[in-house]
Amino acid sequence: MYQKSGYMRRLVDYFSNMPELHYHIDTEVTDISFFKVKEETLKKNYIKFAFQSSKFNIANNIHDITKRMYLNDACFAFVIETGLDMSYFFLDPRYCQITKNICGNVYGFAINRSLFPDSYYESLPPELQKLIEHSKETSYNNLVDIPYKNGFCLKYNNNFIHLFPPLFPMIANILLVDEYKDIAKSKAVNDAYKLLVLPVPMENGEIAMDEKMLYPYVETACDVVQENIGVLPYPGDVKSVEFSSSNSDDRDKVDDATSQMYAEQGVSEALMSGASSGSELKLSITNDSADIFRIYRILENWVSLQMKLRDYLYPSYQFVYRIMDITVFNRNEVIDEELKLSQASLPNKMKLCAAAGITPAAMLGNTVVEGVIFKDILDMWQPLRSSYTQSGDGTGESGRPEEEDTGISEGTETQRENGSNSTENRI
Repeated sequence: MYQKSGYMRRLVDYFSNMPELHYHIDTEVTDISFFKVKEETLKKNYIKFAFQSSKFNIANNIHDITKRMYLNDACFAFVIETGLDMSYFFLDPRYCQITKNICGNVYGFAINRSLFPDSYYESLPPELQKLIEHSKETSYNNLVDIPYKNGFCLKYNNNFIHLFPPLFPMIANILLVDEYKDIAKSKAVNDAYKLLVLPVPMENGEIAMDEKMLYPYVETACDVVQENIGVLPYPGDVKSVEFSSSNSDDRDKVDDATSQMYAEQGVSEALMSGASSGSELKLSITNDSADIFRIYRILENWVSLQMKLRDYLYPSYQFVYRIMDITVFNRNEVIDEELKLSQASLPNKMKLCAAAGITPAAMLGNTVVEGVIFKDILDMWQPLRSSYTQSGDGTGESGRPEEEDTGISEGTETQRENGSNSTENRI
C-alpha cells in the first residue's frame, strides 16, 4: 500500500522524516559518596560513555528506524560493533519473531531460518550467517535467537506482541477514496456524453428509408462528431440528449472521504492539503510531534539496556542518555529556550550544544581544539570591518569620514552650523 497509495506514502514519509536526533548525557547522583569521587575518574568515565554513545550512531539511522516502525509496527536489525563504530543491518519482519519483552518497550527477537530463501541468506552479514549456521546444531525449531548485544527490536504498539502496523486501519479508507474517485470520473464522463438523434423520414406511418440508404447518413454523422457524442437514427425531430445530473445532492464525495480518512487516523488534514490558519497547522504539528517523542523514549530505553550490557555501571552515579524533544519543525525554538536558560545560569550548556547538533564527544573535542590547540590562530580572527565595528581614525572622532562641503544637502549644512549632533547640545 505504501507503493500504491500517495496518501499512505505521504503520511509515512511525513512522520519518518520529522525526527532530528539530538542527545546529551545527564549525570545523576545515586549515592552521597559521589561527592568523594576523584575528578580524573569521573572525567575518564564520562569520556568513555560519550564515545560509546557516539558509536551507536542512531542519528544517521533514525529515519530508517521510524519508517519501519510506521510501516511494519516493529523495526528489526542486527547490530555489528567494531572498535570505532556500529552498523545496523535491518531485517525483513516476515522472517523475524518477537520472543520476549526485555525492558519495557524493548524486545528480544529470533529469526526463523526456515522462511527466508537462499538469496536472502547470502545478503546477510557474515556475523549473522555464522550465528545461523551455529544455531543448526543447538536449535531444532528453526528459530535463531539474536543476542541482546546484537539485537535491535523496537515496537510502535506496546499493547501486544504480534505486529499490527499503526497505519493499517487507513487502508480501508484509502480504498474508499479510490472508489469515490472512480465514481467521480464516471460521473464526469456521463456529464460530457451527449446523444444526437437524427430524424428518419416517415411515410404512411412507416420508415421511408431502408437500412442501405440510412447507413451512409449515420456513418457521415459519426465521422464529424466527437467521440463523446453518440448518433441514433429515430423517427422525429433533430435534438440532442444530455446525461448530466441535475440532482443537487449528487456531488463529489472524494473530499468528504479524504477528510474522514485523516480524521479516523488521528492526523490533521491541514498538514497534507493546506491549513486554513497558521495556528491550526502549528497545533497539528505539535500533536504529531508527541508521537515522535514517544519513539525517542523507546530509543532511550534501548540505549540504556546496551550500556548496562557493556558494564557502564557505577556505584554512586550514573550517566543517562537523553534524547531532546526536537523535530525538524521546532529546532530553533528549542535552541532559543536552552539559550535563555543558560543565560540564567542553569547548568544546561551541554543541552544547548546538543540542541545545536553537537554531540557530547564532539563538544569535548571541539572545546579543546578551539580553546587550547588552535587558540592562538582563532584569536587572530576579526569581524569584517564596517562603520559599526571599526574604531576611529586617530583624530578622536568615530564613525565614517564626513563628506566635503560641496556634496552635502542644506539640511546637513544647517545641522553642522547648529551643532545639533553634538552630545553636549542634546536634551
